[in-house]
Amino acid sequence: MEIDCPAASADAPARAAVGWLTEARDALFPGLGPALATDPPAPGPDENNPRAAWGPANGVCAQLLVQRSARTPPRQSRFSPRRWRTLLASLDATDKAPPVRVSLLLHPLDPRGLPVDEEHALTVEYVWLAGGGEAGESGGWLRCLATAPESLLRQPDANDTQRRWLDALATWADRLDAAYAHLTDDADLEYGTALERVLHRWPEDTVPDSGRLLRGYSWTTVCSPDVAQQVGGADQLRASGAFRAVTELAAGRVLLQATERLEDYGPGSAARVLRALAPALPEGRTDAEYVYPWMRLVPDGDAADHR
Repeated sequence: MEIDCPAASADAPARAAVGWLTEARDALFPGLGPALATDPPAPGPDENNPRAAWGPANGVCAQLLVQRSARTPPRQSRFSPRRWRTLLASLDATDKAPPVRVSLLLHPLDPRGLPVDEEHALTVEYVWLAGGGEAGESGGWLRCLATAPESLLRQPDANDTQRRWLDALATWADRLDAAYAHLTDDADLEYGTALERVLHRWPEDTVPDSGRLLRGYSWTTVCSPDVAQQVGGADQLRASGAFRAVTELAAGRVLLQATERLEDYGPGSAARVLRALAPALPEGRTDAEYVYPWMRLVPDGDAADHR
């Protein structure tokens, strides 16, 4: 999940970041909050004993990644309740710029105290794209992201998980005054959406334009009011037959869900979404040679063909 929102005022990014890292975290990953309050925190993996528990049974092992400025690399540290409180307070400080990136990495633990998925953490993070100034100043953009391993889709409650994330997307797109948002499994922080990757577009350039030009045509996409008008509005989008659900949000935003489940979103349904959203998508052909199987794109597709 990614939600991109412009900073309308200097204090808006701090409030949005704190809410995303705490309230959105609890909405997306319910039940982990009490485990994060445990002091001392889970110790994590023991390099000398790979079979040792990472922490208490059914608990959570957490780490923090903080990048103070665009000119310095991020630093990773063990999570502790005290360190977390200090970090959240620093986001709202007025005497210095807040970090440009904060990531919370979570490893839920099983009854043995071992990670459910050792290779992939649950993450909740934000990245600040400054509009020519320091982090937190007005004129920039806040990218709020959350990720979960694919193994969640194979669990018995996978459908409930997808519905919970869809509900959270709608709630937080409104709360953060989003210009654009998506829910998918073929995008990431560094390279952006699958469409951006194939068209050689970069999030640093596309996020500031996302209120007028879509970054992709994901399984679920939130359009700004301007984009919604470009593509004909909610009624026309419903009539297109390209979407399983068209939900009107606050301030003229529209949430578009292509299929019932993420795993059902394939080339056929993607082609219908591409046609419906073509007026607000960037031109450029997705060369079939570079559209990999994990990308939910139309091979050899181009929005220009459908205008």
